[in-house]
Amino acid sequence: MIEQKTRKKTGPKPLYGEAKKMVSFRLSPEALTIIKGLADRDSLSQAEVLERWARQFKGAGEGTESQAQEAIAGNRELVGAER
Repeated sequence: MIEQKTRKKTGPKPLYGEAKKMVSFRLSPEALTIIKGLADRDSLSQAEVLERWARQFKGAGEGTESQAQEAIAGNRELVGAER
C-alpha cells in the first residue's frame, strides 16, 4: 500500500488573492507594542496589521498629495491613541 501524505497548510486562505511570503523585520520595542496592541484589539495577526497599513499607505499614495498627507496624519492619530 502506498501512503499518501497530505500537505500541511501554513495558514488561512489569502485574503488578497496572493500567497504571503515569510519575512523578518527589526522593530523598536515601542513599534512592536503598538502593532501587538492593535492586533489584540482587532483580533488580527500582527502580520495582518502591517498588511493593512501597507495597503492603506499605498492607496493614499495613488491619490492627491493632500489625501496622502491626510492618511499619514490618520496613521499618526491611530498610533498616538495606542500610547
